Amino acid sequence: MVSDDGTSNSNALGADVDEKVGGLARIVGDIFSTDSAMTESSKYNANFKPKGMFLGSRRDNAKPIDIPPQVLARHAAMLGSTGSGKTVMAKALIEEAAIAKIPSLIIDPQGDLARLALGIDEKDLTAQGGDVSRARKLLDMCEVRIWTPLRSKGLPLCIDPFRAPPADLDPEEAITAWDMVAAGFTSLAGFDVEKAQGKVIKPFLYEILVEGTKLGVDVGDFRSLAKVVREPHHEFIRQLYPQCFVEEDEDGKMDVPTWEEVMMEFGLADFEERLPKSTRNDLARRLSAFSSGVNQLLFSNGVPIDIDSFVEPAIPGKIPLNIVYLNTIQDEAQKQYFVQELSRELYDWMLTQQPADGELKLLFFMDEVAPYLPPHPRNPPAKDLIKLIFKQARKYGVACVLATQNVSDVDYKILAQANTTFIGRFTQPQDVEKVRHLLKESGGDQDLVAQLPTLGPGQFQMVAPDVDPAPVPIQCRWLYTDHGAPLNEDQVEELIGEEIRAWAKTRSAGKSKNRGAGAAKAASRGSSWNKSDVKDELGLVEAARIKSIGGMTAAAHGVVDDSAFEVRLMGGLAVLKDGRDPLYTMQATANTASVIALAWTLVALMLAWRDRDLDWWWILAGASISAVTGLVIALEGLLSHDTELLRKLTKFARTFQLFLVAWLWILVLWSEFGDLNLRGAQPVLEIVVVWVSVFAIIEFVNRFRLGKIRWNGSSALDKIVGFSTVLTGAQITEMKSNSSQIMSGLRLGLHCFTFVWLSTLLMLSEGVLPDTTSIASSWGRPTLWLASLYGLIVISELWLRMRGRMPSEY
Repeated sequence: MVSDDGTSNSNALGADVDEKVGGLARIVGDIFSTDSAMTESSKYNANFKPKGMFLGSRRDNAKPIDIPPQVLARHAAMLGSTGSGKTVMAKALIEEAAIAKIPSLIIDPQGDLARLALGIDEKDLTAQGGDVSRARKLLDMCEVRIWTPLRSKGLPLCIDPFRAPPADLDPEEAITAWDMVAAGFTSLAGFDVEKAQGKVIKPFLYEILVEGTKLGVDVGDFRSLAKVVREPHHEFIRQLYPQCFVEEDEDGKMDVPTWEEVMMEFGLADFEERLPKSTRNDLARRLSAFSSGVNQLLFSNGVPIDIDSFVEPAIPGKIPLNIVYLNTIQDEAQKQYFVQELSRELYDWMLTQQPADGELKLLFFMDEVAPYLPPHPRNPPAKDLIKLIFKQARKYGVACVLATQNVSDVDYKILAQANTTFIGRFTQPQDVEKVRHLLKESGGDQDLVAQLPTLGPGQFQMVAPDVDPAPVPIQCRWLYTDHGAPLNEDQVEELIGEEIRAWAKTRSAGKSKNRGAGAAKAASRGSSWNKSDVKDELGLVEAARIKSIGGMTAAAHGVVDDSAFEVRLMGGLAVLKDGRDPLYTMQATANTASVIALAWTLVALMLAWRDRDLDWWWILAGASISAVTGLVIALEGLLSHDTELLRKLTKFARTFQLFLVAWLWILVLWSEFGDLNLRGAQPVLEIVVVWVSVFAIIEFVNRFRLGKIRWNGSSALDKIVGFSTVLTGAQITEMKSNSSQIMSGLRLGLHCFTFVWLSTLLMLSEGVLPDTTSIASSWGRPTLWLASLYGLIVISELWLRMRGRMPSEY
């Protein structure tokens, strides 16, 4: 191949060496791949007229390979080490997509793909057996734009992080889209969304952005957002109650409402409790820094990222080929953020498109994806978004193509989703093994990996089940555009015509879409959960708040998840109505039975006091504990709409439950070894004591496990004060078993105990079980306890199964 001035690639290569152009080693093989191995097969195909995408020829019989563009709808991957010809193969695919009238959006980290804007000498193409007429057609119909973030050498491109998601999304899509916005600001501010602090800041920003946008609070630029982050309650009240801040006499001014009143009226969260003031100030300071100086260039210099602009031609009839030249961004964190925001815009745009029904609307190509899609557990900002795009793009007619020379440094689970894979030369054993693992994951032929070290430049094994069930040995065709060293910024500047620059200026000038109150309302409103599962149609945001409280409160709203099991022996009776978790249903049943036992024993105590068999303070103790238990139950019903107060009530109940357990044990021991007459309540009381004691033991075991866990260099036991201390959510998750695990362990324990107990009975009774099960029988009492526990499990599960609410995992 030759450059535009007619010089050969070999001469250009020498010049590049003299100039020490970076990345030369990576492209040498690609250049020579077009000089050697293609010639014979290209000549064979000189008269071939493709009907689809002509990518090259079979190496075994030299027949042309012509695939329909729709094959790319299920995505593709380009894999090959340095010198394999991977970049040439990628360019051939992009050229064919353009000829098929598919616009492209290309992320070019190095500048290799920017050379698509350069033509090729037709004599050289003819000499290599290339199709000159198709090359002319490509150059005539293609409109190549090179976008340069932070610079005006090419077409300047900037980020509008305040651009809201589309207004017509359904609630689930709106929540996902707004979550991406919040994640972007979190990463931009320098917080890792995968670490503890980032996990707190992201939902805080989510609530601020969604609720602020919905209610008209100004969060549309960095200064305004920072102001709301610093003093959220004050800024929301100023917007919602402007009459309280008008300049007039104090006598005529309305009183400013409390935040509790605002929360009740508008259903807002307690923002300032979610994030400490020191953290809010730090976050606000970081956000404010992006409103001035060099930092603002990323957000103000050029055309805001807009996929509609990418697919719309500047010159009618042309096919846009957009190359995002990332070399102009030097800071790696900014580069990650830019790719994240570009991916977010693409995802939002997809959601506004009608289902494609086989039509390809856009080719999304990412070269050298390793920094953005590393293996688990690394999770850079753009990774989740790219995974989401890869998952949903086919539905909206977006073909995704990923390329990498470092297959070991890319999450193979994402690559395995590509239905078409071009695999070039790999010589390192670890890379070959990774390819084998990838093929195993995707169901491909693993035998082909033995051939990979023997492949030459431009030679690939195409694994495409939609084309051929067997791997296709392909030799890449000659390119219709120039191929050589990566372009620098000055070279890019020479390629951008005045007509394209003038068009780009009409798309910039601070144009930004509205703040998207519709999307915010959809996200805030959420959608109803499955109506067969939850009768109360909670919005998704409200459901997230309920779930954040966790435990009995979440279980009462039908939540079944892997979160830590909460032992709460007071209240939670609503679980019997809408709960789906068997263990929480057991606990709610035990709590209901304890209420009955408390009432029954309180009557017995009052009768005993009447008969002068005990002092008055026993009545006071019993009445107090019964009253507190009843109050917790009543408040749960009255405060069901207020998640913050429910959280506080939960904390109180978990603290007070120790007194309840102790009181029940006092009553049962007093009736057994003393002279207390429970008026027939003793069997019920014993059953309740067994039930609550089992849950108390579960709590004790969870606390005991803390001794083996260390946080910040000290034993977790050092952080506990009392039996019912409430730890942080992260610590509880780490230390506790979830409901399913506890239920499984409880079943196993009961089965073992039953076996040992019955075996003991048989041995002591010489094979004959005792003929009495009275409460006074030494054999009958353990039997009663065991039977009651089995009864509790069976009753709870039967209750859920009868109402069709039993989770499938149980």
